[in-house]
Amino acid sequence: MEIEGKFDNMKRSLFLLISLIVLGTTSCNAVKEIEEYIKPLQEFIKPLQEFIKPLQEFIKPLQELIEASPSPTPTVSPVAEKEQRRLFVIEQDEKYGYINNMGEILIPPRFDRVKDFFEGLAAVKIEEKWGYINERGQIVIKPEYESVLRFSEGLAPVKKIGQRWSYINRNGGVVIEPQFEDAVYFSEGLARVTIDGKWGYIDQTGKIVIKPEYNGQTGRGFFIDGLAAVRIGTGYEYGYIDQTGEVIIEAKYDFAGDFIDGLARVQIGDRWGYIDKNGKEVITPKFEFSQDFSDGLAPVKINDKYGYIDTSGKRVIQPQYDFAGNFSEGLAEVRIDDKYGYINAVNEMIIDPEFDNAFAFSNGIAEAWVEEKKGYIDNIGRFIWSSSN
Repeated sequence: MEIEGKFDNMKRSLFLLISLIVLGTTSCNAVKEIEEYIKPLQEFIKPLQEFIKPLQEFIKPLQELIEASPSPTPTVSPVAEKEQRRLFVIEQDEKYGYINNMGEILIPPRFDRVKDFFEGLAAVKIEEKWGYINERGQIVIKPEYESVLRFSEGLAPVKKIGQRWSYINRNGGVVIEPQFEDAVYFSEGLARVTIDGKWGYIDQTGKIVIKPEYNGQTGRGFFIDGLAAVRIGTGYEYGYIDQTGEVIIEAKYDFAGDFIDGLARVQIGDRWGYIDKNGKEVITPKFEFSQDFSDGLAPVKINDKYGYIDTSGKRVIQPQYDFAGNFSEGLAEVRIDDKYGYINAVNEMIIDPEFDNAFAFSNGIAEAWVEEKKGYIDNIGRFIWSSSN
């Protein structure tokens, strides 16, 4: 019966993933629900790791969907959110464009798919090929790629049909030749790449500085504050390496997050807590789930409800929500039953829970959905742009 229950959960999670592909977008509700179903399955799916490896190319489109999402999931590195957003993705009549934080359309919807701007450039899809535009909507790197990721530290990973991943500069020039099975953006001067099914790290010249011998979850392995969380050895455990590849914190965690303000969330068994950069448990793993700290607070799950703790582990907002997101610009999205609203750091409901889906604030606005109406709200909950405009 236990195995049957796990298969039922797995089938439900797979159904949600397939739904994401069909819809062509990343639903925050689905991602959050998938995360809750997947957690109990971790021990069950460990033996499948080697079987899953050949499916990496099939899974790649899911990576793109997550990368394109305007709001990070709890397991996406905060490195992607450091840059202040000036333009925001909109969709009209199955075409995509961009608005500013006043709701003004600056780049009319004319692209088949788009991603967020980073370093002044955004990836756009035209007739099945990806290229890049600037903030005026001008194509600066012609669409000729099967898959692309965002620019970071002046370079972007790209892949043409029939080739491996390479890196281009802001002019579209190839800086690092196609040679990687997988590649992600740079963080603190290094980028994670996959060679023969293993993670390693390159510098901006393409030189391998940490030999490929690691594994880990998609969306992990970025260097943050000098350390990266990776799977070490043949076990499923995570530890931390520095930029020379030296193991700084031993591999003993079922999950290991990024260091934010000196603390990283870790999972031991079915419990979550926080460690410092010396590997010391600062907050004992006792939560059913936890997320990264932001604005000095972190969402944690206790008895099926979410609340918030401070960096000492003290509960500052008691568990009372069905979901709780990270604080951004003084507000955090929370769910009560099936509706989202926003609270401040002293647990005052600033925007009433009336949305079917809600995302983090950036540059004064946040994406929110009500039934078929999808758009952006200001910090008092008013739509400044919606798909019904």
